Parts: sequence; C-alpha cells; structure tokens
Amino acid sequence: MAPSNLANYNATSSTEYFNESSYPRYSLVAQPIDLITYPHKGYPEIIIFDEYFTVLVNTTSDTTDWEFYLKSGSDTVFLNILHKKYENNLWHFDVKPSINSAGLFDLQLNCSSGSDYQTHSVKIMEEKSYPFNFVHLSDTHFPAYDIYNTTEINLRNIAIIKEQDIDFVIFTGDLINGPSWMFVDPLTQKPLAAEVGMRLALWAFDLLDLPVYIIAGNHDLDATTLVPDDPTTIWKKYLGENPVLNHSFLDWFFIGFGSSNPGLNTEEFNYLRSAVSTKQNSPNVLFYHSNYKEQASTLRNSYNIEVMLYGHEHHESLSVIDHTLYYCQAPLFYNASTIFTVLNKTHLEMKGNRYDFTILLEEVTESSFILTIFTSISLFTIVHLIIRKRKRNLSNSIQ
Repeated sequence: MAPSNLANYNATSSTEYFNESSYPRYSLVAQPIDLITYPHKGYPEIIIFDEYFTVLVNTTSDTTDWEFYLKSGSDTVFLNILHKKYENNLWHFDVKPSINSAGLFDLQLNCSSGSDYQTHSVKIMEEKSYPFNFVHLSDTHFPAYDIYNTTEINLRNIAIIKEQDIDFVIFTGDLINGPSWMFVDPLTQKPLAAEVGMRLALWAFDLLDLPVYIIAGNHDLDATTLVPDDPTTIWKKYLGENPVLNHSFLDWFFIGFGSSNPGLNTEEFNYLRSAVSTKQNSPNVLFYHSNYKEQASTLRNSYNIEVMLYGHEHHESLSVIDHTLYYCQAPLFYNASTIFTVLNKTHLEMKGNRYDFTILLEEVTESSFILTIFTSISLFTIVHLIIRKRKRNLSNSIQ
C-alpha cells in the first residue's frame, strides 16, 4: 500500500545518480548483456600473468573482424586470439593479454556484428597465493527498503569496503528491491521501475573496483504489478541467463546459484550438483540466496562442500553442521558485510575464528582407501575360498 502522504518521499534522489556528467562510467556500467555473454560485470574472470581465458560471444557463425581489448582508464591491453570455435550458437575464444599488466579491466569487443563493452569483467594478478580474501555481501535492495534509504547507506558502506584488502566479492541475491514507496515516479506516483534499481545497483558495485560475482534473489526475479517492468526480464537484460556461476581461486571452487525460491526443484538441484567440483582435495564454497540447508546438506554428503553462504533472512547467523560452515549474511544496508580470509586449502578464517576443513577433505580419501581395502580383502577372500573349494574337489576325486 502506498504511503498516505507521498509528498514526504523523495522522488528524485535515486535517479539523480544517472547524471553522466557527474558519473561518467554510468553509461558503461548500465550496458545490457549483448554480444559478450562471458565474462561480464556479474560473472568476471580472474587470471594471472601469462594465463589465457575464454570469452563467449553470442552472434552468428559468419561474423568476422574480431578484436578484443582490456581497458582500464586510459590504458588499453590488446588480447591475442589463441583459438576460436563456433559451438552451440556461441563463439568460444581463448584469448591472452598481449602484455602482463595487473589490474581490474573492462572488456571490449569489436567485430563485424557490432561492439560490446562489459565493465570490471577481467582481473589480472601477478600471482595467486594464500592467504586470499573475499567479502560476502547480500540484500542491497536498491533503491530503498522499508524505512531504509538503501542507496545512501549502501554507497557509504561500499566506500569503506573498497579500502579493504579484498580479491573479489560474493553477492548472494536481492540486488534490487522492486517496488519501494520511498522513491516514486513523480509522473505516475508509483514505485520506480525495476530497471532503475538495477542500473543504480550495478553502478554502485562498479565503485568497489573489485570483481563481483552476483546471483539473483526473490526480489530480483519475482514479478509484481507495482513496477512497470518485469524484474526477471531486467535481470536477464543486464546480467544474463546463467543461473550457475562457477569459478575457482587456487584450490577453492565457488559455485553460486540464483533462485527466487527457498528450495530448488529437481532440475535446478541436478544442474547445481553438476557444477560442484569433484576434484579430490579441493574444497567448495556454495553461495545462494534463500536457505535450503537440507538440500545443501544432501550435496554435502556427496561432495566436498566446506562453506555454505546465503542471505535473504535479514539477520546474521552462523552454524557448523557436520564440519560444514553455514553462514547467513545480514543486509549491506544494516552495515553488514563479512571478509573471509582463506589461509590454505584446508583452513579459513572469519571474524577472528578459524575453521578447519581437513576432515572433510580427508573423508573422500579415507572412504576411497577403506573401499580399496575392503575390495582387496573381498577379492582375497573369494580367491581363497575358490582355491579351498578346488583343493577339496580335487581331494574328493582322488579318493
């Protein structure tokens, strides 16, 4: 229900950030997903010197005149094309920077089909080493939520986070709020469009100057008649259709899944399960929006999943179940964010507490070892019984 006195609400402050003379990167950040489908501003790539990465491009098979660049301010790094193929209606390019230059870069593509530009989609590091840090953010709810002017609060917190020593960001959903009566369209007196919140949120995250892995929550995907556009359509327009984000950093694998439901249907669950790393002695971090701990535990029983990160509940909670760390992040507009320090492939530190996942990594090895021993013993027993039976039969025939 709309407030009784709309005159008390600010109808312009959430859109004034669109002033590109004051914020020149706004038009770049707000570009939709077009030709480049990976990497992009919500699903970046992190590489080290002399490493190649893959770019996926959605265009026709007869496209030519390919050029790829990395841009950071006035600096431009040309990308050499090492290999390309056209498969499943997508171009796959393996590209490598022409020079070693550390930093966070925008990705630019020029080709016969047109041009595309994705901000903060590639980070180049001189090396990846332990310890490394990532920050968990959730529930920004741009441009406003309930009584909170989330735009102003989030921007203050982003400025603080930016000054920390962080390698990348994990975001667990509800980037936008959808309808909000704090900010209304002065012409219609209705909440601003979902697209307004999305453009605002992406611009704000651009200020972090960090790679940000973004998955969707219920406010990002659920339809409502209170806004003039469809949030799901807007999400796909600016962040693509990939429900699963899957990236690695050293031995650790990070798997994110966007969903508007508190649980996953069978298709979603199987899709997510297929993305989890089965590499031995490599831990997994699963991040999602609504808590589906029971399903997550089912995954945990089949794979090494050391950390489960989620949001949605608007409070902070932490639990350790079967040696797996479950952590719910409170909203950013509650001045809440958490830095995780990964010490090595078995230990992680959070808010001064150290968590040891050695036992989880050993369980697979131990179970395999036990299975091997059991199999060996079984084979030995069977062979021994066969030999005994043959000897007994031979003895009976002689008699």
